[in-house]
Amino acid sequence: MLDLSFLLPSAAKGEPRSADDADLAYQRYLDEQRLRSPDGVVMSRDDFERYSLGSGWLSGVRDAAKKVVQTCRLMVGVHDYEYYLEHMRSRHPDAPPLSREDFYRYCLDARFPGAGNVNKCPC
Repeated sequence: MLDLSFLLPSAAKGEPRSADDADLAYQRYLDEQRLRSPDGVVMSRDDFERYSLGSGWLSGVRDAAKKVVQTCRLMVGVHDYEYYLEHMRSRHPDAPPLSREDFYRYCLDARFPGAGNVNKCPC
């Protein structure tokens, strides 16, 4: 997939863009392509909007990619702190969430129970 995020103004990344921002991003794309390959074929304005990261159809792809990354992290033992915070806000609004460091320490202790205690046998 074509990543055009470097063309978007930093304030507009991940947010709906105005027509002026879209015009500016497309113009940047054209300028960059002309510098790289003067005789190359550039995308039409409609194609640029369709494949840019600010377009709406990519939101489902982004959500799926986040789930894939979260699954891969869980497979190797790295827990997702942002997911934990979202869970705490939605399911336990009265309970204060752990800090990022405390959360990771809790996950490590749960995975390797004897790691924090030197007197305890790691077997």
